[in-house]
Amino acid sequence: MKIKILLSFVLLLLPILSFSQPTPPPSHGSDTTTSPPQSAPIGTSTILLISLGAIYTSAKIYSNRKNNQEEG
Repeated sequence: MKIKILLSFVLLLLPILSFSQPTPPPSHGSDTTTSPPQSAPIGTSTILLISLGAIYTSAKIYSNRKNNQEEG
């Protein structure tokens, strides 16, 4: 019972702790203010992940159909 309560507390607290750090203040050691980029380039990784998933799914479907034809 204690494990369930602890796990639910951690799962509820995890999103709050996973926020990114705020941008640095205007005077952080240099004359120019720089802030971190606002977004990450995830387009290429997403396409790669989707294509690998499609290849894996196609291979599994082919394997299952081949096994079904051999059995019956």
